Amino acid sequence: MPRKQAAGPRGGGDLSSHGPTTRKRAREADDEDTKGKEDKETKPPPSKKQETKPATSGEDPIKHKVDILLSKYGTLPLADLGLPDPSSPTPENVLALVYNAMLTSARISHELAHKSVKCLIEAGYQDIETLRKSTWEERTEVLTKGGYTRYREKTATGMGELADFVTEKYDSDLNNLLKKADSSPPKIRTLLKEIKGIGNVGLDIFCDTAQHIWPCLAPFIDPRSMKTAQQCGLGDDVEKLWETVGKDPEKMCRLAAALTTVRLEKKEKEFAPSSD
Repeated sequence: MPRKQAAGPRGGGDLSSHGPTTRKRAREADDEDTKGKEDKETKPPPSKKQETKPATSGEDPIKHKVDILLSKYGTLPLADLGLPDPSSPTPENVLALVYNAMLTSARISHELAHKSVKCLIEAGYQDIETLRKSTWEERTEVLTKGGYTRYREKTATGMGELADFVTEKYDSDLNNLLKKADSSPPKIRTLLKEIKGIGNVGLDIFCDTAQHIWPCLAPFIDPRSMKTAQQCGLGDDVEKLWETVGKDPEKMCRLAAALTTVRLEKKEKEFAPSSD
């Protein structure tokens, strides 16, 4: 009698003796098992929300946070727009900061407002003569390019009036407004409010962003960013923050800019006091 073939191990055996469907399922099972093992080995642990490291023993916690804010988010206003020297009180820089106050105080996204200011700078409108010679249609086109479509006609008209205002009242240089105000912040705000398109929010933005070139405005942090400072554990004492930055107008300006960025990008939790 012919000898019987020995049975293979239970659950195993030669796959060639089974149909193609069985072999396919077996391969898929092996692949899934291998993939599962690889995922367990290579999958990174859940990421933790980035938080600011606490101050070391003996270090002033407020100064520690201020230093981090300046390092991470403390860029000078309009430093990325190609102005030759944004830290200098040139007539062009002052006018550019006025544009920034006008556009970013409107009910429009910060990104579009910033892009529109950039387009105005690229068009050379920080130069009062270039602005004065521009047409309403040209200004409207530049604002449209920046995405400032909601208020472009009104703003284009306002820019034409601004050119006449600066030329006739301040001899083409808004630094003469500073002289007329005797470097008094309240008087500066009163005179700037004569510019159509700048209200109280726009004035706050201008004081935030111009205190490095008009140091008499320092120390200043606008009310909205002051709330952000409180949420970050910096308190609500502007004078204390002024002392923390060494009474340096440029650092105060950068701190105001950093707090604005934190507020707009909702990064307060990075700096919020620990609940532990």
